[in-house]
Amino acid sequence: MKAFAVLLAISTLVSCGGTVEDVDYAGNENPRQKLDLHLPGGESDKPRPVIVAMHGGGWAFGDKGTSGFLEPKTDWFNDQGFIVASVNYRLSPSVTHPAHIQDVAAAIAWVQKHIAGHGGDPKRIYLLGHSAGAHLAALAGVDRARLEAAGADPDGIRGVILLDGAAYDVPRQIDSTRRPAMERMYLTAFTSDAKTQRDASPALKVARFDVAPPPFLILHVATRPSSTDQARRLARALRASGGTATVTPVDGKNHGTINRDLGKAGDPTTEAVAAFLGIE
Repeated sequence: MKAFAVLLAISTLVSCGGTVEDVDYAGNENPRQKLDLHLPGGESDKPRPVIVAMHGGGWAFGDKGTSGFLEPKTDWFNDQGFIVASVNYRLSPSVTHPAHIQDVAAAIAWVQKHIAGHGGDPKRIYLLGHSAGAHLAALAGVDRARLEAAGADPDGIRGVILLDGAAYDVPRQIDSTRRPAMERMYLTAFTSDAKTQRDASPALKVARFDVAPPPFLILHVATRPSSTDQARRLARALRASGGTATVTPVDGKNHGTINRDLGKAGDPTTEAVAAFLGIE
């Protein structure tokens, strides 16, 4: 009887939409290692694709439930039939790399193992991140070994969407920044150890594997030099490894609005994401 009640509850969520909050994807009750599922309403005759979303915040702050990160994009994705899994991860300075990406990999593994019970398709996972979250989405998209160690299937990731990240090549970014506060942020997250910084760099990590990475959509603020340079570096590395990468500079946006406006009608970021996902 109890099992039937659980199945009935899941069925209701799948058909009517809703939010499943604070899923403990790591199994240790750490509030920073939880995710929320945002489920579309209505019924579907096939499993739904899934967006796994990582918030920004310099690897030191931010939250899966922040309204500026979730909306309007979550409602828009739900309206298009996508489930959204919004992920928290441990933050610096309490942890350093690789803790952040280990958490993201564990969250992806949980989604792949359990999303079918919520109407989702574990073979159609799309990663999305803004700022520091874009770095983590990019790293998860190319670090097959770390995903597999967490129990995730890298081949279930069908695409990666990045919003104005600037840390795809961490050593390059640290060397080129002229702002002491930014340098401290990177060193706090990735330490001063050169090997650790390289391990944290998607643009340096992607060439280590024989399997081509999933398709990438790399969006960046057109007038922001650091994200422009980093986007191009990541795209070159992805293409050299047999992958595909679309780099799209977005005019009229800043680092915040390129994220906050995703999901609005007529928004160029929304239009680029829709084209990438095949949304008409």
